[in-house]
Amino acid sequence: MSHSIRTLLLSLVAVALAAPVFAYNVVNTSWTVQCLFSTSCSVTVTDYVAEFAVSGGSGNGRLQSRVYQGQPGSTAAGKWIYEYRINLGPVGGIVNVPYADQLAIASWGTVRQYDYNSDSVATDHVFNITSGGLGTKAVTSAFLSAPWSYFVLSNPVYAGNFPGGGESSYFFGLVSDQAPVLRTVWVHTDSGWVSMTGYAPPLP
Repeated sequence: MSHSIRTLLLSLVAVALAAPVFAYNVVNTSWTVQCLFSTSCSVTVTDYVAEFAVSGGSGNGRLQSRVYQGQPGSTAAGKWIYEYRINLGPVGGIVNVPYADQLAIASWGTVRQYDYNSDSVATDHVFNITSGGLGTKAVTSAFLSAPWSYFVLSNPVYAGNFPGGGESSYFFGLVSDQAPVLRTVWVHTDSGWVSMTGYAPPLP
């Protein structure tokens, strides 16, 4: 492991153990959250899937990052929607079943707030699509500890007893003013942090 990678991993661990600087408001919603982004409640998405190795398992995990833009006339017109899904479906483990429980992205930038769960309070930062979509595990908390934004699944996503029998998170998302680029993001597994490529707003 190179010195720079080791230093970055230690930085991630140190920040994760520190007290959060700012907590994001996380809510559960359904596929109808798309109605905030399109007057027809239908969106056209662009996906990027990155594979990552997990220790003690057969097969690779996947991080699916998804982007689309708020359409004219919608509540979030012109904004960029980012969604992520941690998928250990392809991974099998017998003795020590691998898991993933966090996503970390550096310098994500300003997170726009909307009413994602239809409670008439537009203070939500992060949404889980828990109805009408894929997955079974939700992000339960998220926070900014500059420069890192963390998305935490207190009930982790586990591999299965055989490849193809593992779990997936729900799609979880947030909104930015900035158009996406592909850059390095991090997933935390039972064996440590793993880097890969995914969509995120550009670095400042």
